[in-house]
This record gives sequence, C-alpha cells and structure tokens, in this order.
Amino acid sequence: MQKKSKVKLGILGIVAILAIVAAGMMLFTEQGREIRNDPREFGKKMRQWVELHPLEAPLAYIAAYTIVGALALPVWWLPVLAGHAFGLVAGIFWTQIASTSAAIAAGTLSRFLLADWFRRRIEAHTVRLQQLDEKLGHNGLLAVFAVRLAHFIPAGVSNYAFGLTTISLRDIAVGTFIAGLPSTALEVTIGAAPQMLSDWRYVAILAVLNIAPIGALIVRYIRPDWFKSIGIE
Repeated sequence: MQKKSKVKLGILGIVAILAIVAAGMMLFTEQGREIRNDPREFGKKMRQWVELHPLEAPLAYIAAYTIVGALALPVWWLPVLAGHAFGLVAGIFWTQIASTSAAIAAGTLSRFLLADWFRRRIEAHTVRLQQLDEKLGHNGLLAVFAVRLAHFIPAGVSNYAFGLTTISLRDIAVGTFIAGLPSTALEVTIGAAPQMLSDWRYVAILAVLNIAPIGALIVRYIRPDWFKSIGIE
C-alpha cells in the first residue's frame, strides 16, 4: 500500500510539473505569444505544416490535445487552431477524437491518483455523496451528457470529477463524443469559417445538435421506464 502511495505521489508530481511547463510554454515562449496575440497567423502556419505532413498532423494534434486535457489545462483554443489547420469538417472530426481521448486520459488519471483518497476521506463521511455516486454509476452516460451540454463547465475540471465517481470510462467516452459535438463544432468554426456563424441555417444546425441530446435528458425524467428497458435506471 505504501509503495502504491509513493507511485501515486510521484505521478502526481510529474503531472504538476508538466502542467507548469505547458502553461509556461503558452505564456512565455514565442509560439505561445503568437497563439495568444495572432491565432489566425499561427493557424496559417499550422495549415502549411498539415499540408506537408497529412498523416503525422492528426496524430500530433490528438497527442497534444490529450496531454493538455489530461493535465486539466484549458483546451478551448485547440479546436480553434484545428479549424485553421484542418478546415471545418476534418477539424471537427479530429477534435472529437482528441477530446474523447483527453476525457478518457483525464478520467483514468483522476481515478488512479485521487478516487481512493476522495472516497475514503470525503465521500465515506457524506451519505448524500455516496447516494449521488451510486446514481451516477447507474446513469453515467446521462450525467456526462448533461455536463457536456452545460458548456460553462471546463472540460478538464469535469473529466477529473468524472474520475472520482463510478461513472464508467465507456460512458465518459461515448458522452463526450456525442454531447461534446456542439461546442466542438462552434469552436472549430471560429477558426475555419467564422463567417458561417452569421448564417442562420448553420446556427440552426448547431442548435439542433445541442437540443437533441437535451431532449433525451428530458425524456429520461418524463419516461424513465423507457430507459430502464435498455438498462439505464
């Protein structure tokens, strides 16, 4: 047990160091300043690099997104860059893959490093938290849907919170891939084709993508028997 605690402490230290290094690169390097001050110009450079490396570019993007997401750092700027670099459709596709990968990585890391401590020190002394955790375990997919569609909850924070519960990694992955689509589409569009956001038809499509999963959540509470028939309590 003591050895496992030391391993967890070591990994936690590595995560903290990587987070500091990543934040420092964004704040104090030339590339970081360019991303913050002139993202469109940086996006053009990224587009050129993608054209020269069509196979490596998506893998590099997914890896970078996964690392940043696993460190619970802000990731909203990455889909914007993906829009510049990959275009609208490819940008949305690769970002959905990347955001799902990041959610799994962050949830796994949180579960390994913090879940035992959280349940022993906090949840074990609070009946309501225990009851909530049990409900989340049975309704994990719906919980992930609700959080992803809320939009105002940072992805890094929610992914680590999911890891502290009994929500399965499968539910985290599926919920992120489906319900994360509206926000991904919006952010990638800002980089790829911001003029489309003034077209009411495109905005209507984004609204439908957001409303459809919300409709599933509403039906869940109106007709819970339908969901029980497919194994969701």
